Amino acid sequence: MFRKLFASVFRGPRPRVASLGGLAEVMAAHTAFVSQKVTLDYCRARAAMHWQKLLAEKPFLDALEFCRWEAYAAVLGDVAELIQIYLRRAGAPEPPLPEALTDCARAALVRHPVPAHRESWEDVLEGLLPRLQRANLAAPRPVHLVGTVSAGRVFEVLPIHSSVRRHDREVVSNNLRFLLVRFYSDLEREVDAAAIAAALAEGAVARPGG
Repeated sequence: MFRKLFASVFRGPRPRVASLGGLAEVMAAHTAFVSQKVTLDYCRARAAMHWQKLLAEKPFLDALEFCRWEAYAAVLGDVAELIQIYLRRAGAPEPPLPEALTDCARAALVRHPVPAHRESWEDVLEGLLPRLQRANLAAPRPVHLVGTVSAGRVFEVLPIHSSVRRHDREVVSNNLRFLLVRFYSDLEREVDAAAIAAALAEGAVARPGG
């Protein structure tokens, strides 16, 4: 399910994104990449020589699917906040910015069927808008601090028994935050922040899916 989004991170040079529709694509692709990498890297390392055996076990695969979706939901908020930091530093107007990025997040989520263990993504979206609004009340925080809260959620849903992973919370947190810092550097190459900021100021950026 994540394969197409995951692969889109590595398509090679493309024109820089200058619309909210394009920003929703960036958000979806990089959220998939970061959330999958942080979970699969950990599971492979912890399972070691038993990794291939685990991939043949349906209970593990079901737990991994649950983990991947919930990690995606957790990381989506981090990716949205990093995009907001990037756009604020480029002068994007702050009152419409959290709402615009929440629209992008909704577009990133609704392109996929809701997974079997969920009824909807509304709780994720309801939590995202207040988070982005709160972030706007202060100066943008350092990029390397983003991810500390969501790392706890990712750690909680990892499909590895708690007795095996109990001392690994910091490992997961550090890996997630490293990947998010790398994403921010990708933003600088992929997204024309000045163009989006100017269009937001003029009310000229099309809504995702619009």
